[in-house]
Amino acid sequence: MTNELKILIVDDDEVDRMSVRRALGKSGIEAQVEEAATCSEALAALHEEHFDCALFDYLLPDGDGLSLLRDIRAAGITTPVVMLTGQRDERLIVELLRAGAADYLSKDELNAENLGHATQTAIRLHHVERERLRAHDELEQTHRELKASHQQLLQSEKLASIGQLAAGVAHEINNPVGYVYSNLGTLQKYIDNLCQILEGYEQLETLVDADQPALKKVQALKEELDVEYLKEDVRDLVSESREGISRVKSIVRDLKDFSHVDEAEWQWTNLHHGLDSTLNIVNNEIKYKAEVIKEYGELPEVECLASQINQVFMNLLVNAAHAIEEHGLITIRSGQDDDATWISITDTGKGIEPDDIKKIFDPFFTTKAVGTGTGLGLSLSYGIVRKHGGEIEVDSEIGKGTTFTVHLPVKQPETQAEDTETGS
Repeated sequence: MTNELKILIVDDDEVDRMSVRRALGKSGIEAQVEEAATCSEALAALHEEHFDCALFDYLLPDGDGLSLLRDIRAAGITTPVVMLTGQRDERLIVELLRAGAADYLSKDELNAENLGHATQTAIRLHHVERERLRAHDELEQTHRELKASHQQLLQSEKLASIGQLAAGVAHEINNPVGYVYSNLGTLQKYIDNLCQILEGYEQLETLVDADQPALKKVQALKEELDVEYLKEDVRDLVSESREGISRVKSIVRDLKDFSHVDEAEWQWTNLHHGLDSTLNIVNNEIKYKAEVIKEYGELPEVECLASQINQVFMNLLVNAAHAIEEHGLITIRSGQDDDATWISITDTGKGIEPDDIKKIFDPFFTTKAVGTGTGLGLSLSYGIVRKHGGEIEVDSEIGKGTTFTVHLPVKQPETQAEDTETGS
């Protein structure tokens, strides 16, 4: 067994091939090197053997490196390719990278260091991508295996980690934020006192002979430093700093309210407060994508596991923002029907395909690109709402948007709360 690499050099010029071989050798890369002089030879070699990397010249007798690259990718050959070219056309470089080249090097800059770095990086990135694809295949397999254990996902570590994060943030940030805020308040008083002293000195100036050298020096210094501006600006700076610290305190409070870290049991909860704290937590996900409109109705307090209900709100709000491609609206409505409450979240996004709606709550189902979504958010939300004896509905129209409506009973059955508290 050997760790030696296998590299293919594709160039019709024997001298250039020797230069590439020599640069590889000097770079410290231990490799078995094979050569091809034409596109057809290279394509045949790559079909027949495995190579860790291929180094393509751009100009070849029966084509060019870009066409060869497209041909091997079309054939399903994933060998990483570094393009060696004497051309400096930026449009060509973009085309090469789009076609799947790992990197490119100008022949004018070809040396052991550059070639060794480009080759090793291309191989390493290829291995990373291969591992990512393998992990994706394993995830799909896990999808099938975990469907039977959907209920266990409801107690996922995601909810627990949010609670731990809130507790940690509150503990670690509240104290330093508190004394910074207090110090800024004291600093503001000191600045006011100093400004009063300055004003007293300014009154004394009128009692001093205008020709006094010391007075002229002070006046020149005041003009040079722009004392009036400094007095005004330093007050503004302290005021803005206190406002910023107040915002930090508010964020910490919202995070704690969102997670209800101190309330792990069933509680009577104001759902509107939960929605507001959740909106603050996910503000960065929403503010660039949508304007939020609140049309809250009258709601009684609801008996629920507040942190889990807030998790549902978070998933629905983030999904609404992701569904909006440019800029749109997210409208939150609420109301009561007899002994049940409802909250609806409507976006003006792209909508959900009819065939996908019936799968939308399945574990691991996602319409997002690979790597951008786990497909667990709506599944977990569905399970949480069902555990509360409620329902979650979806209504969508392609090109117009989607509405998710959560129905929750005002009061839980006695047996439901007891079973949850005892862990049964």
